[in-house]
Amino acid sequence: MSHPSRPTFDPTLPRRTLTRLRGHPERLLPDSLGPSSRLTWRRGAALTAAGGTSLAALALLVPGSAAPLIALLCLIVTAVLLGLISDRGSLADDWADLLMHGFWALPVSSAIVLTGNLLLGGALEPLAATVPGSASTAALYLLVTAGGAGAVMRPGMLPRLASEHRHRYVLPQDFGRPYSHATRHEEPEAHLFARLQQATDRVQEGTRVLGGSFDAAHTLPLLREEEWRMSQELLRLRTLRREVVQRKREAVSPQVTRALQPQEEAVARAHTALSERIAVLADYGERVHAAVTAHREWEQCQAIADRAAEYADLALTTARDTMYTDEIDDSLLSVRAAHSVREELVREAVDAGSSLSAALHPGDHRPDTASDAPPTGDDRPAGVPRPRRAATPQPSAGAAED
Repeated sequence: MSHPSRPTFDPTLPRRTLTRLRGHPERLLPDSLGPSSRLTWRRGAALTAAGGTSLAALALLVPGSAAPLIALLCLIVTAVLLGLISDRGSLADDWADLLMHGFWALPVSSAIVLTGNLLLGGALEPLAATVPGSASTAALYLLVTAGGAGAVMRPGMLPRLASEHRHRYVLPQDFGRPYSHATRHEEPEAHLFARLQQATDRVQEGTRVLGGSFDAAHTLPLLREEEWRMSQELLRLRTLRREVVQRKREAVSPQVTRALQPQEEAVARAHTALSERIAVLADYGERVHAAVTAHREWEQCQAIADRAAEYADLALTTARDTMYTDEIDDSLLSVRAAHSVREELVREAVDAGSSLSAALHPGDHRPDTASDAPPTGDDRPAGVPRPRRAATPQPSAGAAED
């Protein structure tokens, strides 16, 4: 992994906000867009209100403008319907799908607009004689404007959430070039952060795949906290490193280059320190990944053993000579061996999680324990998870049926 692959969020965000933002990463705002793009929801609400009010005034004051304004409103409502359909994701994948949906969206929108105009026309009939234009069309535009501006300003709207919480998430684009090759020398912070994200993803995968035998309910939140904290530190380091590189490139004399040496050394020390911290977390992710791989190996060997009887029957019914079942029996031994390796690696991952939790939060240590995992009592240096080797469990007679 050479570059961050997903957004990283502040774990203290409200759960509902976090779920909505995580489900729509394409709506998030990278730093490259600049500060002016962070208030799009406010500008959208203001433009909606100004445009709708202006068209309402036009319908009220200009005779004969009602018909084209009603047609325009039908098109606007059709566009809103198609936008909602496209936002759902599954009904419209491209422009051809949207065009097909337009054949029913336009008549539905026209029916809604004309019905609303008819109802408002009856309610505002006393006012119709006092204005040169259409009071019902003006009122309809004001209602649509109020609804549109209110929808844009609604606290749960994704543009508003993405704008208000801009400093509480980090995107892959914030670490440089996500879609082109960048070497470790060009973007070292991106490579470090990608390694940290990989560790978090592997622990999350272990929780999903290993089930109850691997409980990371305490370690996974710690990893997410560290991922967020280090994202801020790595972004700051990236800014300072690029500043030093730029000044060194623009240096006009060796004296300027020598003056930059303390700053270069400070950047190098910070990079080394962060690399060591991330290496500890990445090592834990490697242990969990090894346990997941062993679990899948055991599942595949079990699936092979479950089909052994059918293959043995095939061999007995098609062969003329005496059949030897040693090869088929080997599949059962493979299941037992894979199960033993799986159990040992899961225990190692659980012990490594306990050590990691103690290293990250020494005063609040609550180890991740499996239902059958013994407690760890070895003394090890803080910050370096070094789980003890668990004794290899003896295969039971019913291992093939597990």
